[in-house]
Amino acid sequence: MQEGVVDPAVAEGGMPEKLLSENQLKVPTAIQIMTGLIVHCVGRLWRYLFISQVIVFKKGYLPLVVITRYAYWSSACFIFSGVFAVLTERKCSMSLMSYTIGVNIVSACVAVIGLLLLSLEFIVYSLTTQPPIWPQISGKILSEYLFLFTLLELFTACTVTHWICKAKHRR
Repeated sequence: MQEGVVDPAVAEGGMPEKLLSENQLKVPTAIQIMTGLIVHCVGRLWRYLFISQVIVFKKGYLPLVVITRYAYWSSACFIFSGVFAVLTERKCSMSLMSYTIGVNIVSACVAVIGLLLLSLEFIVYSLTTQPPIWPQISGKILSEYLFLFTLLELFTACTVTHWICKAKHRR
């Protein structure tokens, strides 16, 4: 390219050879991977809480999200979406961009399913007439944490998908 001539992709804020600017995709991908790890840890805490409350209280609070094992399969999906975004940032190819968009769309759909399951769980919990015992309160707090991290994953997956679609259409 001649000196003084500006590439149109650079003039619009894009980069001709890289997918996005150096740090634009690093933070969301780190958020996706960390969200996946945190959701997995919350699932493990739920399992421990359920086992311990059955042993101690001879009854258990069994959340809907634990029955569906949402914390386990969603965490894998969230981590994969972050890993694909990292790979796309490092090796920018059209097929990898398409895979990343697809995985992030699946991740957003999984997050929506999780938000619906958690909302249903909150409704069921609020309709109980018995006074809650501490494992039920602990389970509700874990559900609230999972709700917040799932909402974070939904926004992050939508943002990453939007940025990669813009970069793909620039090419």
